[in-house]
Amino acid sequence: MADSLRIAVLGAGSWGTALATLMARNGHHVVLWGRDEKVAAAIDAQHENPRYLPGIALPDSLRATTDLAVAMQGAELVLVVVPSHAFTETLKLIAPLRPAGAGVAWATKGFEPGTGRFLHELVEEILPGQPASPIRVSARAPKP
Repeated sequence: MADSLRIAVLGAGSWGTALATLMARNGHHVVLWGRDEKVAAAIDAQHENPRYLPGIALPDSLRATTDLAVAMQGAELVLVVVPSHAFTETLKLIAPLRPAGAGVAWATKGFEPGTGRFLHELVEEILPGQPASPIRVSARAPKP
């Protein structure tokens, strides 16, 4: 695929794995990062996330790792898909590892626990210079 991207998906839970799978199935080079070595090994060897998506076949091209530096290497897009309570810590971990010019997006819901701050505020603070404009989606049904 001529327009394929190198994408690091951070968070190997059900949501992160599903998004990584979708992107890999669309021809992108995807590395999924998670903290659980058994889950990462199963994704690489059996092409399944037995903890969060048992029985769902994952693309052979999808790679998983517990090494954040490996996941970030050469990434053109970093997609953060961790729970909101781990969002700040994850941003701080990726700040020194983010390749120059790599975009950062997130599929994390909620606020920073304890402060109630919006996630885009955390991105602006921890990753200065990173465009951080959240996508707002209306949950209302269109009027007939």
